[in-house]
Amino acid sequence: MDTEDYSTNIKGIYAIGDINTYTNKLKLILCGFHEAALMSHSAFKYINPDIKYTMKYTTVNGVNAF
Repeated sequence: MDTEDYSTNIKGIYAIGDINTYTNKLKLILCGFHEAALMSHSAFKYINPDIKYTMKYTTVNGVNAF
């Protein structure tokens, strides 16, 4: 498992959260969220190699940004 994008040795398969272990891993839910974000970017690139991923988000309640 590659901790840069959480890909496994099987192309298109990723491992995040409690299923994977690596040196100095902190078993915190926050780390699981971090792993999920990195993995989702990698999975998007795998599924859509010709499309640039643009993350859309807002940190303000009541703003309809999308």
